[in-house]
Amino acid sequence: MSRLSTLLRLEAAETETAQDASMIGHFHLTEQPLIFLPLNRSGTEATPLAVMCGDDPAHPHLLVAPPGGRPTTFLEELADCILTYIDSFQNTERLPGKGKTPARERHTHAPQLLSANRKSIPYIARLGRALRFTDTPEGIDPARSVGRLGQWLTFFADHAEHPGSAFLLPLTDMLATHWITGQSRLEDEHLGALLAWIDPPVGTTGLRAALEAEDPQLHRPAGPATDPSFDSLELDPLLTACDTAAKEGNTAAMIRHTDRLHKLLHDYLEPTWKDTWRALALLRSLPQTQDAQRRWAGDRDRFTAYSTYVADDGRPQPIKDDPVSAARRLARMELAQADFDARRALEDPFFMAERRTTGEALAGTVIDVDPHHTVPGAKDRPLLRPRLTLHTTDPVRLDIGHLLAGPHNPRVHLAVRTITARDQGTDLLLEVTTLTGTVNKPRTDFLPAVGDLLELTFAPEFFRRPPFPSRENTPWTHGGPQYNHPAAALEKNEEPQP
Repeated sequence: MSRLSTLLRLEAAETETAQDASMIGHFHLTEQPLIFLPLNRSGTEATPLAVMCGDDPAHPHLLVAPPGGRPTTFLEELADCILTYIDSFQNTERLPGKGKTPARERHTHAPQLLSANRKSIPYIARLGRALRFTDTPEGIDPARSVGRLGQWLTFFADHAEHPGSAFLLPLTDMLATHWITGQSRLEDEHLGALLAWIDPPVGTTGLRAALEAEDPQLHRPAGPATDPSFDSLELDPLLTACDTAAKEGNTAAMIRHTDRLHKLLHDYLEPTWKDTWRALALLRSLPQTQDAQRRWAGDRDRFTAYSTYVADDGRPQPIKDDPVSAARRLARMELAQADFDARRALEDPFFMAERRTTGEALAGTVIDVDPHHTVPGAKDRPLLRPRLTLHTTDPVRLDIGHLLAGPHNPRVHLAVRTITARDQGTDLLLEVTTLTGTVNKPRTDFLPAVGDLLELTFAPEFFRRPPFPSRENTPWTHGGPQYNHPAAALEKNEEPQP
């Protein structure tokens, strides 16, 4: 948490009113997302108790796992609900080739799952891992099977870890990005309390409304864990009654108790269901950035690729990544996080201010400009590289060679050439590396003038994926081929070669 966020949280606590933070939407929100609210059985891992899902606020779809026995029918109904939603995205567009990139097809829209809170994300991942290796019974279409549901849940959960992806989003995280409350980040995971802080009823404060929302008798937290008092006082006695009726063969009592269970879980989940749509309306009131659209286009590319994969191949994801795949995935995620943070700062004044407090961005005054500076180029031809000197009193945590950009023109990149402490501040000698023109036809329209104030942060283009050797050239200790190593021969019950 940055100093700016901490100050706003203290102010919210003092005024009992949530404070505006970032008022720009950095994630694309689809016209018809699927709300997914899971409940887990107490004391077990990834054993569903119930799920409320749907894409229509007026018609939630409640699925309840049977009190006893195998949840086969429940999982089949869940697969039908989610896979029907995913399969509704069929329209594609033809993208022309560009450079070395060939022409390709891409879906015009893609599915989006929204959960109430962040704790639902790892639960969805565990559920996907538990289901994706389920065998498909005879007579069942593999494309509509429980195993296919597990593959798609794994796909959504994997992309939820990818910075900037909008396939699976927790609403509490998104709300807490734009409004800062006077409670802890852990308390912000309660969707009802968070909304009470942000949009309290008329005549009361955010704090008082949140205290009322946290009352388990009025608004229980929904998912994936249930409220302990609800378990002990209402749910467990009803489940016990269902088990007893089943053992006694009392069909009438079993039906009666099952109906009561459905109503109990519906009443438990319904307030959170309404809160999710209320939260979605608040988030949709924020203008979206251009980069949100760019990243959603990338998500649509990934959805198209995975849809093609499951149609052509269909094998589930492996239990765990091999070392090479894990290293590549980690590099992709680190690159995506750096790129996402830099682009948010360039588009959002709040994130730029936060990065200034951590030294990842700075603001300063231009004190000198050399528009005619050149550097040697190929064949001794000089390249125009204008330079400017920026004086800042912000903390500077940059190194020589770092590439910077600013909201005034993100396409203009400035490389740090020298860093000099001066007058209780820092002078940075910056060299323009893009949009410079040539020595004979220089471009000076983008150059700042002496006295101008600039805000700068890392240019997204500064971050590059590290090079990886091919799998064949990767050492066997890091996941490469092992056929030349004695240990590989022993694993195959063969004698090692001398």
